[in-house]
Amino acid sequence: MPRLSRRTLLTATLAAAGGVPAAKPHRTSAASTKPGETALHWLDGRPPETAGGAAWGVPWPRGVLPAHTPLALTDGSGAPIAVQTWPLAYWPDGSLKWTGHAIGGGSERDRYLLGPGEPHPPATPVTVRRQGADIVLANGTVEVRLATRGPVAIVSLRRGGRVTAGNGRLTLRLQDRPDDETVVPRQSSYLGYVEKAEIEQTGPVRAVVRLSGTYRRTSGGPRRILPWTLRVYLAAGEAADEAAGAVAGEAVRLVHSFTWDADAGRDFVRGLGLQVDVPMTGETYDRHIRFGVVGGGVWGEPVRVLTGLRRDPGAAVDAAQVDGTPAPPQSAWNPQVSGSYGQLAQWNDFRISQGSAHHFTVAKRTSPAGRWLTHAGRGRRASGFGYVGGPSGGLGFGLTEFWQRFPRALDIRGAASGTAQVTLWSWAPDAPAMDLRHYDTTAHGLDLAYEDVQEGFSTPEGIVRSDEMVLWAYAATPSRDRIAALSRALEAPPQIVADPAAYHAAGVFGRWSLPDRSTPARATLEKALDDQIAFYAGQVDQRDWYGYWNYGDVMHTYDADRHEWRYDVGGYAWDNAELGTDAMLWYAFLRSGDPAVFRLARAMTRHVSEVDTHHTGRFAGLGSRHNVSHWGDGAKEARIGESFTKRFAYYLTADELLGELIRASLRADRTLLTVEPLREVLPPQTLAPTRLRIGPDWYALVSNWLTEWERTGDVRWRDRIVTGMTDIAAFPAGLFTGEAGGAVGFDPATGHLTNFGKGDYLGGYNLAMAFGGEQILWEALSLVDVPAFEAVFLDFARYVQAPSAEKIARYGFDFNPGVFPTIYSRVTAWAGEATGDKGLRQRGWDQFLNDPAGKPWPAAVTVSGSRVPEPVQEIPAGDFATNDAAQRGLAIIALLAVAAEEAPV
Repeated sequence: MPRLSRRTLLTATLAAAGGVPAAKPHRTSAASTKPGETALHWLDGRPPETAGGAAWGVPWPRGVLPAHTPLALTDGSGAPIAVQTWPLAYWPDGSLKWTGHAIGGGSERDRYLLGPGEPHPPATPVTVRRQGADIVLANGTVEVRLATRGPVAIVSLRRGGRVTAGNGRLTLRLQDRPDDETVVPRQSSYLGYVEKAEIEQTGPVRAVVRLSGTYRRTSGGPRRILPWTLRVYLAAGEAADEAAGAVAGEAVRLVHSFTWDADAGRDFVRGLGLQVDVPMTGETYDRHIRFGVVGGGVWGEPVRVLTGLRRDPGAAVDAAQVDGTPAPPQSAWNPQVSGSYGQLAQWNDFRISQGSAHHFTVAKRTSPAGRWLTHAGRGRRASGFGYVGGPSGGLGFGLTEFWQRFPRALDIRGAASGTAQVTLWSWAPDAPAMDLRHYDTTAHGLDLAYEDVQEGFSTPEGIVRSDEMVLWAYAATPSRDRIAALSRALEAPPQIVADPAAYHAAGVFGRWSLPDRSTPARATLEKALDDQIAFYAGQVDQRDWYGYWNYGDVMHTYDADRHEWRYDVGGYAWDNAELGTDAMLWYAFLRSGDPAVFRLARAMTRHVSEVDTHHTGRFAGLGSRHNVSHWGDGAKEARIGESFTKRFAYYLTADELLGELIRASLRADRTLLTVEPLREVLPPQTLAPTRLRIGPDWYALVSNWLTEWERTGDVRWRDRIVTGMTDIAAFPAGLFTGEAGGAVGFDPATGHLTNFGKGDYLGGYNLAMAFGGEQILWEALSLVDVPAFEAVFLDFARYVQAPSAEKIARYGFDFNPGVFPTIYSRVTAWAGEATGDKGLRQRGWDQFLNDPAGKPWPAAVTVSGSRVPEPVQEIPAGDFATNDAAQRGLAIIALLAVAAEEAPV
C-alpha cells in the first residue's frame, strides 16, 4: 500500500476534479495598507473575465469605520475602480463590522485597495425602473425586462435594440410515480408564476431584483407547489477588451431557488429548468452552437454543416464554419457547393447531457421526426456553457456546478427556425426522475445502525436547492478562446478575498489563529490539518460525492472491512456537517487563503444551509442529523440549522440567498414548541412552554440571534441573548445545570430559561460545545456585557476537565461531566487564558494531545487489487470518522489562539 503525500493528494485529485483549482500557495494582496484600508485580491488569481462582475464582503475592526462611511476602491496602481457598497453587519457601537461590495465586468485587476473615500462612479451606471407592469434593468449594453406577475419571468433581454432572448419562464415537469415501477408514470407540466417582485439594489454598479412565486399546472387547477425565488443581477460595465471580443456588461446573472413542499411519495421531478426563446436570423450555415468543456475544450458546430462534404466549399468557408464567423458570399464558394448546399441537413435540435460526474454526451437531430444522433460528442466534464446564435448575435447561457450537480443538461430546439428554444436544465428530463423518498420504510435503530428515525420525520419538507445561471447577450458568436474563458468563470466563479492577516486583525468569527510552523511540533500540527483537508478533497472525487442533492456533503464514518464509507448504514452515512466539519474548513481557509479549501467550504455551506436544513413547515429552522438520506433522521436539531457556521460564507461572499436562508433559522424558536429536542429522552414537562439543552440547542439559538442583531442593529435580538445568560447565571449549577446534558425550560416568546431543579452535575455534556459552542459564547461575550454569565462560563470551563480533587475543593463533591477531551480542550485552555493560569492552559493542550481522537491520522494509503473495484485511498486507522477530523482541526486552530505559549515545541 504505497503512501501518498499531502501535495500529491491535493494537487492530483483537485486537478482531476476539474472546476476546483488545484492547491497552490495562496495569493496575497501585496499592497501596503493604512488603518481603515483593506488590500484585496482574486481567490484564484485574476480571471480573464467574470460572469457579470463580482461581489464579496470585507470585515472591519470594531470602531474603525462609522456607519455610512463611503468606501472607495482602487487598483494596484492607484487608479479608481467603480464599486458599490452596502452594510452587512454592525458592531455594538454602531460601527461597520462587515461591508458588502460589488464591481462590474471589465474591472478585473490583479490587486485592489479598499478604504474610506468617495466611490468612483461607473462610466455608465446601471439603472432600474418600473415601466407599467414590468421592471427594467439597463447598463448601456443590455436591457433586461422582468415581469412582476404571470407565467413569464424574463420578458426580454435586449442588446442594441435587438431582442437577444425573451419569454423566459421557469419550467417544471412532474410525474406521479418513480421510474422503477411497471406502471407508466403520468406526467404533468408546470410553469413558475411570478407573484411578487422586489427591487433589492438599484445601482449604480449593480442592480438586484428578487422575483418570487410558485409553480402552477399549465393545464389549470388550484395546485401551487415549490415556492421559488429568482434573483436577477445586472452589473455596470467598465472598459471592454474589444480585441478579445469581450464587451463589459453583456452578462445577466440569475440565482434560482425552490423550497420543497410537494409530496415525496407521489411527486417525482422529471425536469426543472429555465426556458428562453432566442430569435434566429441569417443563413443556417452561419448559425452556430457551442458547448464548453472543463479544461478549455469547446464543442462547436453550425446548424448546417458545410465541411466534410464530398466537394469542399473552399478554405475560407471551412474556416468560417469552425470559427463561427460569417461565411464569405456564396459567389466565393466552390460552385459545386453553392449550387446545391440546400440539399444538406439542417440540424435543429442540440443537447449536452451530464449524466454523471464522469461523462457527458452531445446529441443532435434534424427534427422530432428523426432520431437523435447520440454520438455527436462526448467527454468527461462539461463546463455548463452553451451558445446559440448567428451573424447578428445570439445568446450565451450557463449553469454553474454543472458536472458536480448532475443530472444536468443544456438543450436547444429549433435552431434552424425563426425562434430557437433554449432550456437550462437544473435537473435533466432525460435522467431518471428525482426521488426524494426516504431510503426505507422502517427504522434500523440507534444501537446497531446509529439511526434515529421517527414516524413522519424522514421528510424533505422545507428543504431548499438553488442554482446559479448566467445569460450573455452577444452581438456575434464568441470566439472559441473566449468560450474557454467563460467556461472557467462558470467552473470556479471568480471571488475577491482579503489576506488571512486582514481577516484575523478584524477580530471576527471568535478566537482563531494564523498558521504557526515555528517549531517542529507545531509544524506537525499544521501538517496534520493540511493533510486531513487534502484527504477529504480527494475523497470527494474518488468516492463520487457528487449529484444534485449530494454535492457539498461528505461521509461520516469509514468501514475499513469494505474499504468504503458507510453510505448505507443509518447515522454513519452523510455527515451533514456533524461536529463542525464546515466550521473547520472555513477556519482553515481564513488562516491559509487556499482556494481549494474555499471551494470545499463553500460547497458544504451551500449544502448544509439548503439540503440539510428545513426552512418551512413542521421543522422550520431545524436541520437533520446525519443519515443515509440527508433529511432522513428523526433528530431535527437547531445545531444543524444554526447561523454560526453559515456566517462565514455569507459575510465573505455577500450572497443574498444565503442571507435569506440564515434569517429563516430564527423560525427555530417557535418550532421548538412542537419539536422538542429531548422528547424521546425525557418525560413531558409542564413548567415551561418547551424544553431544550443549554448546549448545543440554546447556543445555536444564540448564534441565530447574534447574527440577526449584528445584521440589523435590532437590540431585541441582543436582549434575548442577555436574558438567557442572566437566567443561566442565576442557576445554582450554572452551565452544569440540568439532566440529559443540560435540560432547561425555554419560552420562545421571551427568551427566558427555566431551571427544572434536577439532574445538575450528572454529566452527558459531551455535545454541549461540539457544534461551535465555545466560539459562539466567546464571540457573544465580546459583544454583550453580562459579567455574571461570563463568571459562570469561566467556572464551567475551569472545572469541566479538572481532576477530582479540584472539583471536590470547588463544589464539595466529585462528578463526571462525561465530555470528550479534544472537544473541551479549547474551553479549558481559554479558562487559563482568562485567569492567567498557565497550568490550565497547559491542561487544555494535554487533554488534546493525549486524546487518541486528537492524534493526527497516518498518511493515506492506496488500496487496490481484488479488494476494491478500483484503487482508492484510505486512512490506515480502522474505522476513522469525520467527527474526529473536524474536532481535531478546530482544536488546533483554537488552541493556538488561546494558549499559544503552551503549544508543543
